Amino acid sequence: GQSLGYGFVNYVEAGDADRAIGALNGLKLQTKTIKVSYARPSSASIRDANLYVSGLPKAMGQKEMEQLFSQYGRIITS
Repeated sequence: GQSLGYGFVNYVEAGDADRAIGALNGLKLQTKTIKVSYARPSSASIRDANLYVSGLPKAMGQKEMEQLFSQYGRIITS
């Protein structure tokens, strides 16, 4: 039930992933600075829309991460 400090966000649209990287990479959350970058795609259908997020605060859960990233587009999974 506790954050491991990383996660994945899969968007429907690749452009939304670009916007999220531009806006959130380097963002300071509590005492952490998050890194947002492209993840290695697991399939062609989500290539360039799958993000890897690291440096998340331990108190941040999946719902909070989805709230933060949903501002940039529709999320398939997180």
